[in-house]
Amino acid sequence: MDEHTDTMKKIILASLQQSVKSRVVTPIRQASSLPAGLNPRGSIAAPFTPFKDNGDVDFSLIPTHIEYLKRLSVPSLFVNGTTGEGLSLTTQERKKITEAWLDNKAHFEHMIFHIGAGNLRDSQELAAHSESVKVDAIACISPSYFKPQRVEDLVEYMRQVAEAAPNTPFYLYDINFMTQVYLSNPEFLELAQSKIPTLVGIKHSSPELNSLMRCHVMDNEKYQILLGSDDTMLPALSMGITNSVPSCFMAPLHNKIREDFTKGDMKAAQHTQLQCMEIAAIRAKYASGAGLFVASRAMMKMLGCDLGPPRLPLVPMEPSKYQSLEAELRQCGFLDILS
Repeated sequence: MDEHTDTMKKIILASLQQSVKSRVVTPIRQASSLPAGLNPRGSIAAPFTPFKDNGDVDFSLIPTHIEYLKRLSVPSLFVNGTTGEGLSLTTQERKKITEAWLDNKAHFEHMIFHIGAGNLRDSQELAAHSESVKVDAIACISPSYFKPQRVEDLVEYMRQVAEAAPNTPFYLYDINFMTQVYLSNPEFLELAQSKIPTLVGIKHSSPELNSLMRCHVMDNEKYQILLGSDDTMLPALSMGITNSVPSCFMAPLHNKIREDFTKGDMKAAQHTQLQCMEIAAIRAKYASGAGLFVASRAMMKMLGCDLGPPRLPLVPMEPSKYQSLEAELRQCGFLDILS
């Protein structure tokens, strides 16, 4: 672990210790914007899309993935997102994947499907299809080649996407380090609340904690803010944010942090938070940007759930990097904790 990472750990944990000394833990409540029957709770796993060596979707491996997710006891899923390489799939593939996961809905409480694409019409088509097959909710990412320049433009784009599924709860999905779209999430909520009647919240995968907090407290915690980060669960809980969409293998650790935090056992929560931070730091030594999701796919294989290679333009980890990553993860206890 480098000196900078160690210093950041100390700063975050010192801040958390101070902030929770007098904290009274209150029961988790449903965001006021969520319709009856929709209340994703806890860790919402982001599954991978299985691929064959030739790049075709391997539908035969979805049951294998489901069995792994069941072992992790995750209640809900976020399908066809960044981890699932949704933007590398065709519209028809995404429809088929949606239906394949819905065929296994009995194993999960809620399934949220990402329907964002590189253009408005494909996003609208996927939104309409999602509503026709009765998904629980949809989420949409900003287009990232021709980008919206103002929050107002992003709101109008999302309004037209959500309008294609007028009876389906809608989340904005923000992951600015991938899209390079740096617009204000709190401002989006302010402008969108009167324009997108199905808006229920944001999957907040961008790293800015001040944005996360401002979105959470807006309008008396009206919206459900889903933390889309592997290594900031405890800071998010200290803000009152209880839901997360982590990598599949991080879900049990997030559940443990949440459980200990709710019981008031901060030492235990901090211990698991440090484990998350160490795992994320090791992964970041071997990959960055989109490569993080390649590394995460490799980590799934290390845990006994081989879902095939990524799809081009992403490529598998080089064998030497894979072996080094596996050795470091084994040394830190990752494979023992999560196998």
